[in-house]
Amino acid sequence: MPDEKAVPDGTGTEAAPAKRQHRATYATDKRKGGYLIRVVGPYAEKFAGREVPVTTRANAEHLENLTRLIWQGADQDTGEPVALYAFESKPRGDVEQAAF
Repeated sequence: MPDEKAVPDGTGTEAAPAKRQHRATYATDKRKGGYLIRVVGPYAEKFAGREVPVTTRANAEHLENLTRLIWQGADQDTGEPVALYAFESKPRGDVEQAAF
């Protein structure tokens, strides 16, 4: 009887993906309107000029280019370091102009 703890035929030997230290989400810009990117993690202020995966509410990920650091500080609830970034807007795909 084979050992149940052994991995048969080499399946399942892949390493689990490493958990990210930072999480980026979309946030509303309450001063100007529109959206910002909110990064939470130990080095949240270090991502200006980089392309990062941003998680939506539906747990989908989109790559966004962070252009400028707007604000950094601590989260009021958890005390974790937080940073807000402006990001490069992307066109909404092939949007045709409506003919009048």
